[in-house]
Amino acid sequence: MLGVASFTAVAVHHLDQNMAATDIKRVEGERAAEIKLAAAEIKRVEGERRLSEERLRAEVERYKYDLQLRHTQDYKPYQAAKEQANKERGGTGGPQK
Repeated sequence: MLGVASFTAVAVHHLDQNMAATDIKRVEGERAAEIKLAAAEIKRVEGERRLSEERLRAEVERYKYDLQLRHTQDYKPYQAAKEQANKERGGTGGPQK
């Protein structure tokens, strides 16, 4: 009887170890999936930030160009064409400074 109890105890111990190892692998797999999702989210946010920065740089360059053009003889025709384009696109067409 002692041999059967001892054998049972060893079998239960090995079973517990296997279950623990399986649980560890499952949790590691879940965490690896979470890390991949987080990395993808970081890349997405960084991409959006880069696009936003590029749009802002382009807008700054456009304002610089407008400012330079204001000091030339070509400003009035340029401004008129710009307002016309705005109206054609359905913009407000309000006064611009």
